[in-house]
Amino acid sequence: MTIFEFDKRFSAFGSDFIYYDYNEPLNFPSQLKENYDLVITDPPFLSEECFTKTASTIKSIAKEKIIVCTGAIMEEHVEKLLNLKKCEFLPKHKNNLANEFFCYANFSLDKYLK
Repeated sequence: MTIFEFDKRFSAFGSDFIYYDYNEPLNFPSQLKENYDLVITDPPFLSEECFTKTASTIKSIAKEKIIVCTGAIMEEHVEKLLNLKKCEFLPKHKNNLANEFFCYANFSLDKYLK
């Protein structure tokens, strides 16, 4: 497991923490390219710019399965850039979310959640 995160408080995960700034989407150790069988991401902002840069990272590190959790307004970008489809599974947040939120995947995530 590796966490790519901007918030340095996550450095508590030690060598499993990679400092990540979506503005520098390919600034990570080269040995991590095509290294992950499953990538799960929640981009920090609901903007085309942020998602496009984050998608660049995802494409670089993923070998196979991808799950993206993000706002419904990003559906077009998620489908266009990563060819992911909306899942039936609906993520929930204990404090509720101001925006409609979905999971998208390139495999049948829902069959694992039944």
